Amino acid sequence: MSKPRDSITDSACHVLKGAIVKILNTPLTISVDCTNSKKGRISVEYDQADKPTAEIIQQIEDEANKIIKENLEFKVCQINRKEAEEKYKSNLVNNTFIYDKFPVPESVTSLTLVELKDWNINCCPATHLKTTGEIGSIKIAGINHRANKKELEFRFDIGAPLAATTSKPSSTSSSSAKPATAAAAAPSHNLTLKDTDVQLLTKKIMQLVVEAKGDENKLSEAHTDIEQILTILKNTSYTNGYQSVIRK
Repeated sequence: MSKPRDSITDSACHVLKGAIVKILNTPLTISVDCTNSKKGRISVEYDQADKPTAEIIQQIEDEANKIIKENLEFKVCQINRKEAEEKYKSNLVNNTFIYDKFPVPESVTSLTLVELKDWNINCCPATHLKTTGEIGSIKIAGINHRANKKELEFRFDIGAPLAATTSKPSSTSSSSAKPATAAAAAPSHNLTLKDTDVQLLTKKIMQLVVEAKGDENKLSEAHTDIEQILTILKNTSYTNGYQSVIRK
């Protein structure tokens, strides 16, 4: 039995796919792997003989994280299949149609569409985050170029939110500046601000326990991970900085 898709990495796939299309103009997805909350994979149809350069890969990553910072809404809707096909054949989103290379049985008459305005659209029944900002950040860990299959695979990691661009120093002297507290540091262990939700934390902790069952080494690692999660929750609860961000 296949594992269910993780909402974080599945949402990240939509964001990364839009960036890939914008830079490489490769609108067809061949396969994805979104079962792990910390890392994922997406493969697209790619007919170039040479793999993209490191500079191009960085451009794709930068575009993806730009969309994350814009905190776009994941709009999910149920729509009649024929209506959806007619609408989006003449109204592509970032040169992308609602289908990739995943077959959708003819018997399916109603589709679940997930759309990021002007960035990505896809027929996808999985659970998604509310906004792109909840992802944190995307780091492209590597690519596999299979020229004989006309396929380009991206492996990516989910990270903490990227720091905002540093503003110009104020005229206030350094002696009067208020020091930052350790509790206000960016969340670690791939947690974003949404992870202060108790239900989500409970699910994450249960997942760690289940995956570590019967393995002493994994149990030890899970114990450390759970301590980190609970520490972050405690720190976030007492940090005014995070409270102000959550209210936005």
